Amino acid sequence: MSINDEKLILLGRQLKKLRKSKGFSQLNLSVKLGITREHLSKIERGVAYPSVKILFEITDILNIEFKDLADF
Repeated sequence: MSINDEKLILLGRQLKKLRKSKGFSQLNLSVKLGITREHLSKIERGVAYPSVKILFEITDILNIEFKDLADF
């Protein structure tokens, strides 16, 4: 596993933690993002690369700062 893969997994874990802390299910958030729940699950597990656009949309929906996603 490369360092980048590890960082992607950490990003996914942080996203999941923040999503849950804001009271969103995967389905709720994925609908708001316009992606499938399965795709969001892959992002949270670190097996899919989220686009920067998706990351910014996540910060808007969860009402968090972009830096919060990388606070791991």
